[in-house]
Amino acid sequence: MLNMNSNEIIIDKNSSSIQISNKISSTQRKCYNYMLKIAKNEFKKNKNTRVFTISANELMIFFGIGNENHTYLRNELEVLNRTQVKYNILGKNKRSKESGVFTLISEFKYLSGTIKFSFPPSIEQMILNPKMFGKINLVVIKSLRSKYSIALYELAEDYINVQIPKMSIVKFKELMGVEEHQYYKFSTLRKYVIDVAVNEINDSENISFILSYELTKQGRATTDIKFTIHKKEEVLQLKDRQKKFYGWKKEIVNKYKNQTICNNLTEIGYFKWTFFYINQDGFLGKIINDSRTILDKEEALKVWEYLYQNPSKMTIEPLSQYDILMKDFKDKKIKQVSTTVLGTKAVSILEFVNFKIDQSKSSEMFDYFFIEIKQEDDSKVWSQESFSFDDIVAMDFV
Repeated sequence: MLNMNSNEIIIDKNSSSIQISNKISSTQRKCYNYMLKIAKNEFKKNKNTRVFTISANELMIFFGIGNENHTYLRNELEVLNRTQVKYNILGKNKRSKESGVFTLISEFKYLSGTIKFSFPPSIEQMILNPKMFGKINLVVIKSLRSKYSIALYELAEDYINVQIPKMSIVKFKELMGVEEHQYYKFSTLRKYVIDVAVNEINDSENISFILSYELTKQGRATTDIKFTIHKKEEVLQLKDRQKKFYGWKKEIVNKYKNQTICNNLTEIGYFKWTFFYINQDGFLGKIINDSRTILDKEEALKVWEYLYQNPSKMTIEPLSQYDILMKDFKDKKIKQVSTTVLGTKAVSILEFVNFKIDQSKSSEMFDYFFIEIKQEDDSKVWSQESFSFDDIVAMDFV
């Protein structure tokens, strides 16, 4: 008998028997997992054991079936015994191409509240001594109501340290045990299978991760699904960072509405946006040649996140292009490739150490800059040619 007061009862369940066509009910899958744990415990004591014993009351009490519900439990085991399922559907073990069909238990006898059961001989070693497995917590299984939640939880545990592979909707339905005639509209599949399972897993206090998913479409049809595992500790840390970020953003918006806040974001490629500003509604915008445009959400979030991580870039007074060059491009290095008299290529590294405006070429609209360069022998020279701000920014820096 297992310790029913424990918060964790772990079974190393073979990946192939996790990735099955889930044609069985939640009760049948729960009972199978419990019987598998009992069998593994007995198998450790005696490797020649092939018939395993369990109390019916033990199963019924653990899973809350009711200790007088023997007829119901016997009927569930009968269905479990005669139902054939495909195994190793996703082929996690790359070394073994084996897949096939089996019954989860080969036989059982139910007598006076005692259940004796065995597994199909061809898969005994795979089940009882797995080489590739997921660590399934029976206490978690006990708390999940939907058969889809149990199947998805086991799949996530099987891939807990690697990415769950992207799978077709057809293969996903097979893993969940959704028949062809069920949920033929994707909207109903999403509502009654995917979201039910994901929400129940994410709401469980006993599961150490949460799941999210992305869908792939071809035209209007949804073709594939990709689940991602997020460890709860990391999610909580992320939520804390997000809370601090949005608090900071709110303060900046309230303080600098209708003001220019920055024009110094060269590192993320916004150097052509002369100024940023926050309008009266708190939206981040850009100014180019006196034309004002509000950024879309994705662009704005990218700028906000960069400013949050680089507070020194949050300049309230507008910076000139010269200021930006001195702040962001001083000490940057570029490669200079030259051809020798012998026809071979020589590479030297040049460092920018200073800038000055070319008064002869600069105008009200644009400035041009000479660059002071430190060569590899530490000598310094000024460039004979002047460059525009955009030319400098676009250079191939190392």
